[in-house]
Amino acid sequence: MSRDAGRPARGPRPPVRPAIVILSLVLPALASRAAAADQEPRVPVETVTVRGEAEGGAALDPTAFATVIRAEDFAGRVTSLGELLRQTVGVQVRSLGGEFATVSIRGSTAEQVVVYLDGVPLNRALGGAVNLADLPLGQIESIEIYRGFTPSSLSEASIGGAVLIHTRRPDGRRAGAASASFGSFETGELSGSFSGSRGRADYRAGLDAAASGGDFRYLDDNGTDFTTDDDETVRRVNNGFHRLHLSGGAVVRAGERTRFEVSADVLRRDQGVPGIGAISSPTARFDMTREILRSSIEAPGLLDGRLLVRGAFDVTRYAESYDNREGPVFTTRTDNRIGSFGQEAGFVFVPTRRQAISFLAAHRRETADLAELLVEPSDRGSAARDSIVLTLEDQVSFASGRVLLNPSLRREIYTSTFRPGPAAGLVPLPPAAEESEVTGKIGFRVRAGERLTVKGNAGRFVRVPDFIEIFGNRGSVRGNPALLPERGTSADIGIAFSRRAGPLLRQLKVEGTLFETRADDLVVYQSVAQGIVVTQNYGRARVRGAELSLSFAAGPRFSGSLNATRQRAVNISGDPNDGRLLPGRTSDEVSASAAVALGGGRLFYEFTYVGRNYVDVQNTPSAALPARYLHDIGYHLRLRRGLTLTAEIDNLTGRRTLDVARFPLPGRSFSGRLAWEF
Repeated sequence: MSRDAGRPARGPRPPVRPAIVILSLVLPALASRAAAADQEPRVPVETVTVRGEAEGGAALDPTAFATVIRAEDFAGRVTSLGELLRQTVGVQVRSLGGEFATVSIRGSTAEQVVVYLDGVPLNRALGGAVNLADLPLGQIESIEIYRGFTPSSLSEASIGGAVLIHTRRPDGRRAGAASASFGSFETGELSGSFSGSRGRADYRAGLDAAASGGDFRYLDDNGTDFTTDDDETVRRVNNGFHRLHLSGGAVVRAGERTRFEVSADVLRRDQGVPGIGAISSPTARFDMTREILRSSIEAPGLLDGRLLVRGAFDVTRYAESYDNREGPVFTTRTDNRIGSFGQEAGFVFVPTRRQAISFLAAHRRETADLAELLVEPSDRGSAARDSIVLTLEDQVSFASGRVLLNPSLRREIYTSTFRPGPAAGLVPLPPAAEESEVTGKIGFRVRAGERLTVKGNAGRFVRVPDFIEIFGNRGSVRGNPALLPERGTSADIGIAFSRRAGPLLRQLKVEGTLFETRADDLVVYQSVAQGIVVTQNYGRARVRGAELSLSFAAGPRFSGSLNATRQRAVNISGDPNDGRLLPGRTSDEVSASAAVALGGGRLFYEFTYVGRNYVDVQNTPSAALPARYLHDIGYHLRLRRGLTLTAEIDNLTGRRTLDVARFPLPGRSFSGRLAWEF
């Protein structure tokens, strides 16, 4: 059946906002002016760096509590983005035991965390959390995790924070790399990249290809928690995947300082959807293609070094199909096409040596065309969202730079529309839903000597409901165009201590943080009839917690780290479940690692503890997911110059565990990796 069968002709799309187009057209003129500037700046411009790491954190917000993971930190590992984030303080990763995992921060939902790939937000208006498996590590240069607060220089923000993924940038060096990984459950991955320079242009390209059978063994309780008589150990079926990822980019230098950059990222993935442990789905499939194109320009050095101007635009296209024609619970075959076009322009102005003012204007248009191929006509309709974001930030330092204040404001305007198709079971055509919000935060940092730093932040943020929550494009889900955004207020304060000592204790870093987040107008699905749910604003939640992170290097061979998070995400709505923990939020998580140089290589060990996790609002003890204790061990050996070998054993004890809605996770697994840099 043709995807377009039964679809009426589409009308013209609304025009892009003229003001934003004008800003984009002005950028080439600014670039020309930057190229003509030949004087060295008289004012230092370190405060206007837009990428990299600042001392004690990440560069986009020096007052935020952030973690930076660099490529060299995981170069000797056979790992994934989800596993790396799992080892980060304040971060929770939820896995379905296959090619799907999501991230939450400080008790948020996965939808309340914004994930960026090279400046392009991957969260979509259609709904659903970002799948971390869509971001293979082979071409990644660094990862920045902002806990609780999103930097004002980013075009999208939310309650939980942000994860920024940076791929490797062309740097002019002629170099190449290749690796081959293999492991349990018929898992394998190939990765390669090369970079070089030609004239004023630097370029880079990379490829990753991976596949897995995913057929690990797990304990199936047949959905009966009250007895073990029908439990059996079975093999996971329909859990395999194939993934192909291409990325590349080029940087062109225009004059002394102006840089024009273009990058492309293409991901193709097909996978089985195995269902939960007790209810398997042996034939369901999900296919996805994601294409991203982004270009940007950055012109520093204007006004004698006091002004940096930057702008960018990006285009993203998704093609997603889900085929579950054989059930077992319900049958469906969807084919959705999702696209977005974003553009932004901004500047950083340094009026004095102690102040930097930054401004950002961004516009994004997202569209989604939805089809259900098992019905006739198949057109379920199309949705669109326009968003305009304006941010203003002032960074001021006092007392010879020991005290830093960082206030910021954010204005967000969203307009969402939905045109139902002729397919049955859809909500009537609602008016366009428009939301306008003003949020902001203030942060501070105080250096109390060379070793001790005190930081804190307070502010409020929002999450606009997605298309499904507003318009309900499925027959069993009835949307609510009158939904209010989820609103949140957050505050945190912490102390960081660092010390560089002698040969016995070469380095020590300790950070402790207290935080609280309150969320109002939570979006929930309320049952109104058998098989019918309606989205409503309901409830309040409070998350309080503490974070502790420690890292050290002792002697010439030994290093280690410890991350611990204790939090309580509580329902404070005043309903019968008031005071109970929110489902899906663990109260305690601990991770620790140790490494020692041994025999020309490095032996490493990692431990992860994830506490008990309730899965329902009543906190039923018998339904809760049990605590998980995971031990991983490995050895990384440098064979010769540029050639390395890694071997790992994950879940060393073979403990069988569950996550999310009782999805089984793999037991003991083995993996190896051979890598060559040239």
